[in-house]
Amino acid sequence: MTRTGNTAHGGHLWPLVRAQRGALGDLLRSLEDTQWDAPSLCRGWRVRDVAAHCVQSHVATPWRLVREMVGAGFRLDVRNQRWVERHRQATIPDLLDEYQATADQNRVPSSEARYALVEAVVHAYDIARPLGLPIAVPSTSLITVAETCRTTNVFLHGKRRAAGLTLRADDLEWTAGDGPEVIGPIASIILAVTGRSTALTDLSGAGLSTLRARLT
Repeated sequence: MTRTGNTAHGGHLWPLVRAQRGALGDLLRSLEDTQWDAPSLCRGWRVRDVAAHCVQSHVATPWRLVREMVGAGFRLDVRNQRWVERHRQATIPDLLDEYQATADQNRVPSSEARYALVEAVVHAYDIARPLGLPIAVPSTSLITVAETCRTTNVFLHGKRRAAGLTLRADDLEWTAGDGPEVIGPIASIILAVTGRSTALTDLSGAGLSTLRARLT
C-alpha cells in the first residue's frame, strides 16, 4: 500500500469535476420517475432533492455562499434545505434541464476545486447507492476526495471523524492517517467519513468502533 499525504489541488481538478457531474447527469437521465422519489443517502432527502442540491453546488460562488449562510444564521443545513424546498415542486424534466445547464460551471476559485469534486463524487453515491446502480468514479478523484474529506472540518466534519485513525482502502493503493485501522473500499471510507452511517457495514478494522461512535 502507498501511504499518501495531501494531494495537489487546483484548476487541474476542474476536468474531473465536470466529468463526474456529467456521469451523474447521465445516471439521472436514465432513472424512472419512481426512482426520483426514492430515498437517498442524505437523511430526509429524496433523489430529486439531492439532484436539486447539486445544482445549488454548481452555481455557488464565494459571495453567494456567504450571503446564503448569513441568511440561514450560519447553519449550512438550513441554507441547503431552503434551496431544496424551493425546488420541491419542480418537474423532473425541469430538474434535468437545470442540472445540465449548470454542470459545466466553475464559479469558485481554483484553490477550492477539491470541494466541488467532493460534492460531485459524494452526491453521486448518495443517489446511486440506494438505487443499487453503479456510478463510475476515477481513482484519482476518489483519492483526492478521500484526502480532502479526512483533513477538513469546515462543512464536512471529516477531520474530526478521522482523527487518530488510519484509513486504508482495500480496492486501490491508498492509506492515510495514524492509529487503529479502518479498512474497506475507498468509496465506503469516504461516505463514512462524511457521515453516511450505512457505509459502515462495508468497513472493518480495529478503528471501526471509534468511527462508528463519531457518526452517532
